[in-house]
Amino acid sequence: MNSFRLSVILVILSLSSITQSQSHDEYIIEVIVFEQLEIIDNEQLEPKDLNLKDINAIALLDTPEIILNEKTILKSFDFDDTDILIDQLIIEKNKNKKILASDPPPLRKKINKSKWYERQQKLNQLDNLYRRLDRRKEYRILHKASWLQPALNEDSSPFVYEIFGNNGFLIKLYQSRYLHLDVIAYLEGNLKPENNQELIKEIRFDALKRSIPDNVKNHEIKIGSEIINLDEIFKIEPEIAETRADSSEVIKLSEVKYLLSEERRIFKNEAHYFDHPKIGVIISVYDSSL
Repeated sequence: MNSFRLSVILVILSLSSITQSQSHDEYIIEVIVFEQLEIIDNEQLEPKDLNLKDINAIALLDTPEIILNEKTILKSFDFDDTDILIDQLIIEKNKNKKILASDPPPLRKKINKSKWYERQQKLNQLDNLYRRLDRRKEYRILHKASWLQPALNEDSSPFVYEIFGNNGFLIKLYQSRYLHLDVIAYLEGNLKPENNQELIKEIRFDALKRSIPDNVKNHEIKIGSEIINLDEIFKIEPEIAETRADSSEVIKLSEVKYLLSEERRIFKNEAHYFDHPKIGVIISVYDSSL
């Protein structure tokens, strides 16, 4: 183990000292991918086939990309007794929970669903480490990225993929009993999964539905048929929609020269180093409130 690799580990351990707050549903992911120009191990690294046919993956969105079409949602409530319904809900809530109207409402963490899976280039937790890597001659930084996302269960959570040149990564964060990271990174391959932006819409919309309190769900509210169409609820800025019209061929199977693939259980508010003789991937996962 060379001196810089040891320093990387020490910096990563120092990041784990961030104070953990209460459990949250969304996290900021920061990623640095770099190439190790000097292969330390003597092992022979043979090219490998990478097959993404059974992998559910999404591409990060350019900012801004998709926003809630609030006008359409408001129009979908096609009755005139909104104020009466709201008053009734407030009365029933106070009656059931036996609280006074003057009591302050309970604090709720703000969830930024409209920002989920938007690509950010700025690093916060990993910025110092990025600068240190950039000064080292034996390493070449290939890519950095950051985004906000929810921690879904294993079946529902997609891989987030980024392609940079002939290289790329796929990262899946999911929640079971603990948080987990599933990481795939490769050098010198020819892969291009679908953008799969419809899945991002569905994830955001599902979170919107889940955010409605139970006592509201029990009331019958007339909703216009236009709200059923997700394309009406979410809208894409016209100038960005044009740039997303790229319908180039989807490629899910390719030989890659170097492949890193690893899954591990993680703790939030820590940075995690995924090692390979030729590829290094550092990922920070921390609460969006930090």
